[in-house]
Amino acid sequence: CSWHPLRLLRTFSLPPPPAPRPTMACSTTARATPVVARHGAPAARRSTQNTRRGVTVPTRAVTAPSSASPEVVMLGEDLQMLSAAVAAAGLTEALAGGASLTVFAPSDAAFTRMCDDLQLSKEAVLGLDNLADILTYHVVDGTVTSADLRDGEVPTLNTRFALDIKGATVNGAGITRADVTVGSLTVHTIDTVLFPPWAAPAKVLTPQQVLAFEGWAPEVINGRLAMLGFLTCVVQEVATGHSFTQQFGDNFGIFAAQVQLWAFASLAPSFSSNEGYTANPFTMEASRTWQEVFKGGPWGPEARKIFTPEVEQLNGRASMVGIASLIVVETMMGHALF
Repeated sequence: CSWHPLRLLRTFSLPPPPAPRPTMACSTTARATPVVARHGAPAARRSTQNTRRGVTVPTRAVTAPSSASPEVVMLGEDLQMLSAAVAAAGLTEALAGGASLTVFAPSDAAFTRMCDDLQLSKEAVLGLDNLADILTYHVVDGTVTSADLRDGEVPTLNTRFALDIKGATVNGAGITRADVTVGSLTVHTIDTVLFPPWAAPAKVLTPQQVLAFEGWAPEVINGRLAMLGFLTCVVQEVATGHSFTQQFGDNFGIFAAQVQLWAFASLAPSFSSNEGYTANPFTMEASRTWQEVFKGGPWGPEARKIFTPEVEQLNGRASMVGIASLIVVETMMGHALF
């Protein structure tokens, strides 16, 4: 094997041998460990390890399936984690089979950030049960160059979910290197690992973390309860003539139940096993899972542009001030304001 220092991706091609031979691996100490598999070789795997910048990344040497092309595609030294994931998910045949495919390939740096964000080791990522679903979400059938990209949804080999192309971004991820041809593949390197809806492992938070004073939850929940309480109070005052404090005393059980219900509804997604189900209203719009939930419903993109998290926050603060002011005024007056 030979390496050119200016190329990041390489296709290795060896002529078919006269008889089956074991898998061969060529490596350098400073580069990713590419794998060369001979056509017709028996299926075999062995563990190898690459050390780069102090991080040990497990990979697997995978032989080419009998139906694959003699050329086995390796994705490059800055995509070694993706190459290892492809092998771990059993997708080598899909990439090396000669079909024209377009791969939006997360860089090693993207995988490192993802591991840090989700508090997962790289070994844990390679062992995910839905790894194949995640990887096929990065692959589009046919050859799609950067010049072919148009705003809109593009079907993927995942079949269930499409990618959202907007400008030079894919699901919000930037394309850092485009139009690299590797065998029958067109590879665009991106700076983020993409997760289809309901696929990302959870970054589980404790109740203490969610309810921390500096977090999003206390103000959001108090604001929602204040909006509900203020509206209910005004309607009941008009209907019964009872002040807020009198209503609270006469219907304490109902108030307590409503507080618990609304607080639970606001917090429940925070403790979900799916990372995409964020309960933070300020991060919902960027969640592929929530975007999929909103599809086909009344809470579409246009409605979400009007009632934004900032608008909810403003209304919540106004309601909290309104309830406090109402209690003070009615206490001084000695009767209901409305």
